[in-house]
Amino acid sequence: MTTACYRCGQDLEGNAFGRQDRCPGCESDTRCCRNCFFEEPSYRSECKETQAEPVADKTCSTSCDYFRPRRGPARTPPQPKSPKSRGAFDALFRKGPPQRPLQ
Repeated sequence: MTTACYRCGQDLEGNAFGRQDRCPGCESDTRCCRNCFFEEPSYRSECKETQAEPVADKTCSTSCDYFRPRRGPARTPPQPKSPKSRGAFDALFRKGPPQRPLQ
């Protein structure tokens, strides 16, 4: 199984993850957090490797010693929350006068 570029989805060769290597499809850095096995957006530092130093820009080339190419299709980026869902949340926890219970 090969690794797909996080940005364009093109298959990357197994040895295309040096500090200077770039994706042939979109010219983005291949040795970056977004192409790493340990990258996990739900974690605080967005990395499952607890000993790795936090990285500010997850799309730039990294010298992280724990980098391992992710295998399989590109991970879809998390979608921003819609204003509609935020409005529903705010309405649920809105501060205001207490409402009378229904009888």
